[in-house]
Amino acid sequence: MVTLLNQPHRTFFPARSNLLKILGGALLCTSTMTGAADSAQCVAKEPALQYGAGRHQPAAEPVPRAASAVSGQPARVCSQDADYFFGAGRADITGPAGGKIHMGNETQDNYSAGIHIRQYARSFVISSPCSGKRVALIITDTGMFFESVRQAVLAEIATDPELAAHYGADNIMMSATHTHSTPGGQAHYTAYNAFRLGHDPQTFAITVDGVLRAFRTAHQHHAQQARAGVIRINQGELLGANGSRAFVAYASNPEEERSRYRDVAGQDIDTNRLMTLLRFQRKNRDVASMNWFAVHPTSDTLSEYGVGAVPISGDNKGYAAYRFEAIRNADGRDEAFVAGFMQADEGDAYTDFWPKEHEIGEQRARELLPNEPSPVAVAVGAAQLDSAMRLHDTATESLHGPIDYRFGYVKMDEVEVTDPVILASLQHPAELDTPEKRTCTAAMGISFPAGGYVGVEPGEPGAFTPAGVTCKDPDYAQAVIDDFMFGMRAGEAGTFNAPPYFFSTAVGCNLQKVPGLNLSCQAEKPVLFVFGPPVNVSANVLPFQLFRIGNLAIIGLPWEVTTMAGRRIRETLLDVLREDGVDFAVINGLSNDYVSYLTTREEYAVQQYEGASNQFGPWSLAVVQQEVRRLALDLRAGRPTSPGPEAPRSVAQPQQVLPPQGLDQVPPGSRFGALVSDVSGTYQQGEVARAVFQASSPNRDVKTDDSFLFVEKLQGRKNWRVVAVDADPETSFVWHSESPQPQFMPNPVSTAEILWRIPADTPRGSYRIRFTGTANTGGVQQTAYEGVSSTFEVAGRPAKCP
Repeated sequence: MVTLLNQPHRTFFPARSNLLKILGGALLCTSTMTGAADSAQCVAKEPALQYGAGRHQPAAEPVPRAASAVSGQPARVCSQDADYFFGAGRADITGPAGGKIHMGNETQDNYSAGIHIRQYARSFVISSPCSGKRVALIITDTGMFFESVRQAVLAEIATDPELAAHYGADNIMMSATHTHSTPGGQAHYTAYNAFRLGHDPQTFAITVDGVLRAFRTAHQHHAQQARAGVIRINQGELLGANGSRAFVAYASNPEEERSRYRDVAGQDIDTNRLMTLLRFQRKNRDVASMNWFAVHPTSDTLSEYGVGAVPISGDNKGYAAYRFEAIRNADGRDEAFVAGFMQADEGDAYTDFWPKEHEIGEQRARELLPNEPSPVAVAVGAAQLDSAMRLHDTATESLHGPIDYRFGYVKMDEVEVTDPVILASLQHPAELDTPEKRTCTAAMGISFPAGGYVGVEPGEPGAFTPAGVTCKDPDYAQAVIDDFMFGMRAGEAGTFNAPPYFFSTAVGCNLQKVPGLNLSCQAEKPVLFVFGPPVNVSANVLPFQLFRIGNLAIIGLPWEVTTMAGRRIRETLLDVLREDGVDFAVINGLSNDYVSYLTTREEYAVQQYEGASNQFGPWSLAVVQQEVRRLALDLRAGRPTSPGPEAPRSVAQPQQVLPPQGLDQVPPGSRFGALVSDVSGTYQQGEVARAVFQASSPNRDVKTDDSFLFVEKLQGRKNWRVVAVDADPETSFVWHSESPQPQFMPNPVSTAEILWRIPADTPRGSYRIRFTGTANTGGVQQTAYEGVSSTFEVAGRPAKCP
């Protein structure tokens, strides 16, 4: 296996996607470059790569070689077979861009306001002619992937005889990148819809439809292949692209365990810095690429837009995937190249590498990328893109072995750890032990509202509450809950003129004593919100899924898994499957549903944000390891897995639904599409062209497989050729509403600010910006309109790289 360590970063110009026209749902690309090799060289020179330079040292231990290469186990059926059939597909799932509350930040003040990078669903279908089985992996640029969406997709597949013959719940794994800059409301559980004002049928339908279109495309490309291809695997350490936001919790893990993960300077490697990549090749032609890397896509919420009105964005992973695809599709191939940037164990992996000094990191990114609205998203996305392209181009070792899979549900709030292997592996301090190790009714702790902010340590103020509040000091925990819930301080009369501890007598550490509730096992957690029975606002029956693709195992879990928890899960998996020829294991996070965080027992005891968000109590990880081991043992033995209890609620479950929007209007004397602010006459490469148009709500027509904006170049005297659309990272459509709170009461009067950050390789010539929209002014018929800026010149000398 070729092992690639990230090389020192060099400099370049701001990023560009090279492309661009969208016709009939297919992305057709044109390029000023001579090919993918030139593009890769340009990517390696980008100044964005300097953002994380010098923050990390390489690991003291190199990337490990294949585990079973020295195992000496006898060959099994298909164990040496390296032939696979595969296909990939992509579809637009961009949600409503006007005033819809985003998923992830749990604040109603964070809502959609235009588009920076469109959302996509990407699907990969893989089969083994030797074992006769196939699997499908689907990744979406969404905050979470909920069981509601999964069931809707599976229901549609079941009605299609061609698809139903090959696919079902067992062999389709669906997951999310976890971007925090896309609309929510897709869930059918109140805990995840509450801050979104309810279930959003529009966003739900867009997501389901896009997932199905991407999946059908992947299936069709798979079915059209007459010859098998190969899947090559590569791994490499990516430095300076993630950092720990919970080192206090990480440091609570056993020193002996932590000592196995040090860098060359002897410092803790407190996040998973390994990127694992698959390269799909057919007849020596690259068809697709898929990689796993652990990092939170929260960068676009930390932009110049603030955490209020933020344009929709796939964030750092969406940026990397879109650009990788644009570079590889520049030859106009019939079967478009698809790049999946999957999520790994990112529970405590953040994009800010300057603990307690967020402003320094933001300033550094801004200096490197002065014209980018979301410089941290671009910087971290560029780092992943650069690493993925290097690993992809140098991948030579082929996966080999059968395809297989196992799937089952687990009722997570009433499981006891009984597996002797898992019990023997536990190494927590004695004071954290209990005779019976069981999971609890789902609940969130008081440190949950603090949020996962870098530098928040026990006793320090977080976003809303102190983090690290535990039942070791129950009086303080109760006071914090009172302070949070009703703005009161211990011993003082609050807004509601209630005595101290009035509200917290029924929650916090006291709630664990309430008869009939399975909360006593929540241990150190002062309970703030009960999610499980009897309120049932979050799922307690959860999907566990295991894929084997040759000598690679993929475990799909509905949690955000922290770094050390992820290491323990992978060890559990490989301990079982190594003797069956499995060399590599990855965690596919946020798969098939979502239930917050999964931490180690030791991290849970600290009760920072991640521990407080570990819903099912301190023994959750041990239970997950037990269930993962059960799936692995079943797969190794070739026996079926118990399907578990009945699946969660169906998509038909009644939900609180968002009210419809009002009508669109324009100021007196104006019209939709009218220019409010025009472009300048001349620009140089690297500058920003800007035009503002009178607009309507972008939720009338979300422009699926289309665009709100078009940057066009004059060809000849009258013909205009599209050179950029709203999917491209070099453009921004920023929606401005005159309503101070469009997420609650959308105001019909609004404008569209269109920005084009002119790439350095843009040819000289005449250009214009065109904006399109759809307005509802009453009645059934909606009105399409457009606005066009004045013509402007790009007059500088184009560079080789964008």
